[in-house]
Amino acid sequence: MAIVALILAAGGCGPSASPVAVRCAVIGGMIDTGLWPEVAARFRQATGIGVQVVAAGPKHEISGPFRRGEADLITMHASDEIINLVADGVGEQPQPWARNDLLLVGPALDPAGVRGMADAVAALGRIIASRSRILVHRSLGASEVLHDLLAAGTLELDPERVVSMPVEHHRTLLERAAAEGAYTLVGRIPYRNGKIPDGGLAVMVEGDPRLRRPYVVVVRPAASEPQRHRAAARLAAFLRSPETQAWLAEFGRGHLDDRPLFFPVAVPEGAHGASR
Repeated sequence: MAIVALILAAGGCGPSASPVAVRCAVIGGMIDTGLWPEVAARFRQATGIGVQVVAAGPKHEISGPFRRGEADLITMHASDEIINLVADGVGEQPQPWARNDLLLVGPALDPAGVRGMADAVAALGRIIASRSRILVHRSLGASEVLHDLLAAGTLELDPERVVSMPVEHHRTLLERAAAEGAYTLVGRIPYRNGKIPDGGLAVMVEGDPRLRRPYVVVVRPAASEPQRHRAAARLAAFLRSPETQAWLAEFGRGHLDDRPLFFPVAVPEGAHGASR
């Protein structure tokens, strides 16, 4: 999905609201869930500065506009994609500000006997020990989480029990896992809202903080356009402010389940900078 030159009406932003609106490139899930429009509205109310979305969608679609100087701020999952923007000198000040989470799902019969476990590492160890199949799909970011879980438990996958999934087939991820009788990791939001058909797979483990993935915010360097940089830096600081983090901990609670849609990060006192 790509959104070009979309003004977030919820933020009350536009040329009349502020001399400089912050032009943003935003990962699509934050638009789809309504998180970013709410953030824009709160920032506009707190500072009088507007927020303009110039690109939204997958990370590879939003990094280009930022590189070309069409956006002052970008936010997406922590990844090589966003860190390379900083390494290449087109962005600076990478900071985590939110997390989403994944679910460990599997066949309803649960041959490994892990349903209801709270410890994702222990559950993964039991799945491996039972010689159950595990489906890995790299485009969903689950591979990074899986790697961390394996490292935490000093676990190793049996290559003969691993099912690989092509990147372009992510919407059939769970249907493929069901057909293979495999366990897999999937984003909680697309699983709960039906964006990815569940294929009959059931939730096995949820709520373990180790199943969460951080989002990072990066702004363009000050030397590019100082006035725009200042506005973008204020928005980045606002995202990490105690007020926003407390709000984030409740945003969307009850919409999909009894947990918020996204999760706050631990920000050391005074480390969020000035947002007002």
